[in-house]
Amino acid sequence: KNNDLLFRNLKETMCNSENPIINQCFDRTELTDKKRPETAATQFKNSLSKLMEILMSKEPSYIRCMKPNDSKQADRFDEVLIRHQVKYLGLMENLRVRRAGFAYRRKYEVFLQRTKIFIRFPKTLFATEDALEVRKQSLATKTQATWRGFYRRKKFLHMKHSAITIQSWWRGTLGRRKAAKKKWAAETIRRFIKGFIYRNYPRCPENEYFLDYIRFSFLMNLKRNLPKNVLDKSWPTPPPSLCEASQLLRQLCMQNMVWSYCKRISPEWKQQLEQKVIASEIFKGKKDNYPQSVPRLFINTRLGNEEINAKVLQALENEAIK
Repeated sequence: KNNDLLFRNLKETMCNSENPIINQCFDRTELTDKKRPETAATQFKNSLSKLMEILMSKEPSYIRCMKPNDSKQADRFDEVLIRHQVKYLGLMENLRVRRAGFAYRRKYEVFLQRTKIFIRFPKTLFATEDALEVRKQSLATKTQATWRGFYRRKKFLHMKHSAITIQSWWRGTLGRRKAAKKKWAAETIRRFIKGFIYRNYPRCPENEYFLDYIRFSFLMNLKRNLPKNVLDKSWPTPPPSLCEASQLLRQLCMQNMVWSYCKRISPEWKQQLEQKVIASEIFKGKKDNYPQSVPRLFINTRLGNEEINAKVLQALENEAIK
């Protein structure tokens, strides 16, 4: 069918025709319309625009139908025929594209907002897409570098803030410790001075700290300088407030050393000492050479074995001489 509209002059000629049939086929009211009649290209363009409006208002789904067999029988599956249809319908290529990650479909509004200035010439759009593919790697690298820089800077600022917070807290702690230590030192010195002033007074709150320190120092000094044996007469000088306690401690220490010494004496040595005590009571101050004989040990007899009778020697071996 030829639906192209006639020009105005042709319509006027047909309307002025003397043939009544031709005259009735053309409407004279169309002669008053001064618009230019639509051409076939304009009609095609308008139809295409309407079609695009309909398509964009919908969500199209492409459904491909395949015949399971040529005889149209139920429950019959022809594998060769199905493979042929899959191959020539392009389903495998479509699956490869989808699997490659191109299944994402951008909305038309977003695409139009991005490329509306280039839509006039398709070549420009294609060139833009090609340029994007070329620059995609560098743009991704630049974006990644920018993001990493932003992330690292954010992390650095966070670490810096944390370090400053920790430093301020630690400095405050050190300052408080130092102030507390100075306060304690000043208080200790004050108590020592006050205790030294009241050192000769009875125990009271003013001198108790000083007296406790003096006693502790004396006891620690005594611990390091205790007498080593009974003959050692050294003893640290006690403070005035500990003279009585020092005397008692000295007696206890001496008793303990004597007890320890006596515990270590053997029976033979004990017998020698007892004999020395008896000899001292008998000969001390009465015999001139007694002091020289004190270091010498007593012996059971001064006679040799050859000078003693065999029976007497046998008796001596069985029983010690008293």
